[in-house]
Amino acid sequence: MITVFTPTYNREKELNRLYNSLLNQNYDDFEWLVVDDGSTDNTEELIKKFKEENKIQINYYKVENGGKSKAFNYAVEKAKGECFFCIDSDDYLIDNILLKVNELFNTIKNNESIAGLGFLVKKHGTDEIVGTNFPKEKMIDTYTNIYHKYKVQGDKQLIFKTNILKEFPFPIINKEKFVPEALVFNRISKKYDMLFINIPSTYKEYMDNGYSANYFNLVKKNPNGNMLYLKELYEIEPTLYNVAAYDLFGIYSKTKFKDIVKNHPSKIKAFLMYIPACIKYIQKERK
Repeated sequence: MITVFTPTYNREKELNRLYNSLLNQNYDDFEWLVVDDGSTDNTEELIKKFKEENKIQINYYKVENGGKSKAFNYAVEKAKGECFFCIDSDDYLIDNILLKVNELFNTIKNNESIAGLGFLVKKHGTDEIVGTNFPKEKMIDTYTNIYHKYKVQGDKQLIFKTNILKEFPFPIINKEKFVPEALVFNRISKKYDMLFINIPSTYKEYMDNGYSANYFNLVKKNPNGNMLYLKELYEIEPTLYNVAAYDLFGIYSKTKFKDIVKNHPSKIKAFLMYIPACIKYIQKERK
């Protein structure tokens, strides 16, 4: 079974499109697992209406608002499928793609060295691929190598074995609601490969009030999670830019200078890049 997981918060207007894309599948061994992160709109009533239609299996959970990372962890624990497909509420599936996902997942599910699948993404309403293709039509490699060795660009649809995700939950940071997904994917890369395929699986719409458009403000509000991500990213890509970004979010988190430096893998670089980070902080706050 495939678990199609959707975290949602006040997205009742977008959920219809995603629901209809689930109806347009020629594969029915899946559940739609919706975790409502404390919506204040009519999301709950809308999902109730979908359930009453009884066209697909829907499992709906409404939780106290805690952010996507916590909702993701919750969904992994509730998932009935061995294949975990996360799709945001403002995105939707390409027709009949779940059959292809199942076919490819069956080729890797017994391979203990492979954590899941990677597909391409199309821009909403077009045939244009987001970013660039994978280097080969079908290849086995790590998520980290895809982005840092081969320099693949743009969002990709990652689908994981549910049991692997249970090994790598999102860290929950006190008083914060977001940790970059790449932090978990990079951790998985240390132990597992992925099967990447140049086949699009989803359409993604970049909305003005969406996650992608507001990414900086999101990490600014959750600086400790982003510091942790940038600290671990240094092992993969030890650039001065990443060190300066780590320092910048250390400033946003109100961490003491000595602790910012002490907690980074390269204390000298963290020390040297602190002044550039302060300048960037002033520039950002003047806008």
